[in-house]
Amino acid sequence: MYKRFLIAAIAAASTFAATVPATAQERITIGTNPQGTLYYTIAGGLAAALQETLARQVTVQPFTGSSVYIPLIDAGEVTLGLNSSIDVGAWYRGEYGNDPYTGMRVLARLWPLRQALTVRADSGMTEVADLAGKRVITSFSAQAATGRVNTAILEAGGLQVDDVEGVTVAGLQQGINALIEDNVDATGVAVGIPLTQQAHATIPGGIRYLSITGAGATDENLDSIFNGVYLTEIAPNPRMPEITEPVTVSAYDVFITVSSDLSDADATAILTALYDALPGLKADYPPLAEAAQDRLSTPTNTVPYHPAAVAFFKDRGLWSDENEVRETGLE
Repeated sequence: MYKRFLIAAIAAASTFAATVPATAQERITIGTNPQGTLYYTIAGGLAAALQETLARQVTVQPFTGSSVYIPLIDAGEVTLGLNSSIDVGAWYRGEYGNDPYTGMRVLARLWPLRQALTVRADSGMTEVADLAGKRVITSFSAQAATGRVNTAILEAGGLQVDDVEGVTVAGLQQGINALIEDNVDATGVAVGIPLTQQAHATIPGGIRYLSITGAGATDENLDSIFNGVYLTEIAPNPRMPEITEPVTVSAYDVFITVSSDLSDADATAILTALYDALPGLKADYPPLAEAAQDRLSTPTNTVPYHPAAVAFFKDRGLWSDENEVRETGLE
């Protein structure tokens, strides 16, 4: 199933420009991580839905990682992006050595992204604590938030960064390649994405997600280590053959990210198209199973919602007192 929707997404993304009349309005661009990642796959379906509804050219632009395209969103050079709450929040607050990107906004919460430290199944390791002294990818130069979650997982699992041999690579693909080639013992990756399916099929014996266990394995502790991250348990299911027994991993929410300079008219049109298309996208893209129209305004955002999104959600009764409190705290 993952292979089918990945192929469809790539095909759709590569043909958008040829299928929209030259007289169409200004095009919409969606920044994502590289081909083969979950962000790229979902963006392909989102782009197809937006283009059909808005009759505008919509293109998916893959980059090495979100650390590359978030500045372009802030500058208005890329229209939309798929970004985690922790990543966009860090840029908004200026935690990556940047001036705070206070012009960043979100349109909607899409789905919870689950991330785990992943090893070769034949390694004998089953828990994060087993990584003591091992080669672990602790930093991604093009995906800063992903690396920070890796270190948060280590700490929640009872280890400090100094307890492992830290390795830095560019992005998820490079991390998976290093695991396949047995150049590292563990890398962080989103659970169930095509890259993990590739690794599971390529590595003799497949891969295993390490469970976060021990005294520090609580939502409260993980959130205190890295705000916005929480624990979730995944049970074995046919879509993810690499999971043979329940495993506890980390999770955080993914948002559609925009610039505050995006016009209210464009923001409303995009959000309306997403709202209407979401049931169909959920059916076609299994990772969106936990997305829902009434959860698009979930108050787990780490940057403010776009004013047009606030108006949209209020009009549909999806804006709560909790949303108001969170917005006030972000101003």
